[in-house]
Amino acid sequence: MAEITNIACRRLHPHPDNPRKELGDLTELAASIRENGIFQNLTVIPGHYMTAEEYADSVAADGGSRQSAMAVWNPKIMWSSDDYTIIIGHRRAAAAQQAGLFEVPCVVVEMDEREQLQTMMIENMQRTDLTTYEQAQGFQLMLDLGDTVEQVASKSGFSQSTIRRRVKLLSLDRDAFRRAELRGATLSDYAELDKIESAEGKNKALEALGTQNFRRVMQEILEDQKWEHRKAEWIAELKKFAVEDPSVTYQTHEHVTGYSKWNITKDVVAPEDADRVQYFYKVSSGQIDLYKTRDVAAEDAEKAKRDAVREEERMIGESFHNITELMFNLRREFVVELAPTDCKKGFPAIARYMACAADDDFDLDLNLIGSILGVELSPEFVDSSGKDWYKILDEDGVYGTMPEKVLLALAYSSMDSSYCGYWSKDWNVESQKYVYAYRENPTLDATYEMLMALGYEISDDEQALRDGTHKIFREYGPDEKKWSNCDYCKAAHPNCDKCCKACDEPCNAAQACKKDEERMENND
Repeated sequence: MAEITNIACRRLHPHPDNPRKELGDLTELAASIRENGIFQNLTVIPGHYMTAEEYADSVAADGGSRQSAMAVWNPKIMWSSDDYTIIIGHRRAAAAQQAGLFEVPCVVVEMDEREQLQTMMIENMQRTDLTTYEQAQGFQLMLDLGDTVEQVASKSGFSQSTIRRRVKLLSLDRDAFRRAELRGATLSDYAELDKIESAEGKNKALEALGTQNFRRVMQEILEDQKWEHRKAEWIAELKKFAVEDPSVTYQTHEHVTGYSKWNITKDVVAPEDADRVQYFYKVSSGQIDLYKTRDVAAEDAEKAKRDAVREEERMIGESFHNITELMFNLRREFVVELAPTDCKKGFPAIARYMACAADDDFDLDLNLIGSILGVELSPEFVDSSGKDWYKILDEDGVYGTMPEKVLLALAYSSMDSSYCGYWSKDWNVESQKYVYAYRENPTLDATYEMLMALGYEISDDEQALRDGTHKIFREYGPDEKKWSNCDYCKAAHPNCDKCCKACDEPCNAAQACKKDEERMENND
């Protein structure tokens, strides 16, 4: 049985490798020792590692330099045979000093460094207040002294997997680890860090450990990790037929495809012409882009083809706009020359026409109204002045002298224009170009019906445009027949499931398709 001896507290030194770095609050333990004494002996070894001050003093006593001594001091190199080093009982020794005890009971033993560490580890490992990081340090020291993971597990009572996970934690930032421990991070939280491969990523997650943001940060890090893995796989495949070149751009090369972190399931497929055409890839943040050498001749030919199509479309469009404007001028001249008395006689037709105008957006053309009435109207004609239109016209005596023609001018200006015709410009999916096709126009039909009721003689061209038999449709349209709204829909969008297959009225689907194509045209 080991002999117990009382040793002065001042002669007891803490072991530098003690796993328990933080002794915690000693107030209660010191009070208990002051009242009841120490019931459990300390375990110590003879001798101690000198502190910096001790070593400097010893060097100075031999005539050396304190400053030089302080510069070379190491906490585990300068050994003194004086005094004792604590193996078991660091908290009791500190509490005894705090309680004012002069000496404490100790068992003096002889141990090599390995045995010292093992004893301290086994003593402290089962204590609940030993931090995870302190456990990890203790495990690593035992491994450094020659123990295997299996031996450490047998001596400490921890599983081999736990020991391996703890040791991995030593690669993390110590300060960040301590902050996580203070936030109450759990062992399962630390285990989550094993999913992260890089030390940088682990430290980033460690900063969020024990907070509400931890799961979100983990997800972001793991997604970036997946991207890095997938990026490496993509690059390996791309290298088989392409060369990395950070300088390639859309302007210098033809862009083929891209591989991004937002679609990591995409596979790299070598192009069929990879043996004939030089390919390049460029790696950027979250994206890998594949380019190839431009075929200038092919690009020029394609551009010439597109230019020819656009020129053809422009000429066709100009033809349709010209004939539409010509027909509008014929209608306008008739309305301008129409006498007020003729308007009065044909007022029932004008009234019906006004009802049609009321159903549409009432958008007045001031210049057209002025030309019909033979007066010059200012922008104040609009209702923003707070006056009614008829009052404004009446100020010049126009409404009072020919009210029927005023009403006709108002309705006509909102229903007819130089852009109002029996055709539409629509994108054809099959031909990949715009098609000018016949389109029914109920608004323009109402205008012609009103004008003919007032004596207008419709020309052959106008009638042919109206019923879809005009030669312009044969020359430039999809075919020679009169096209309905449904026909138009089916031609412009052969695979469109919105289009009605049989109807006599203007089709809602057709209108929707037209709006879609108008938006497409505007974007172009």
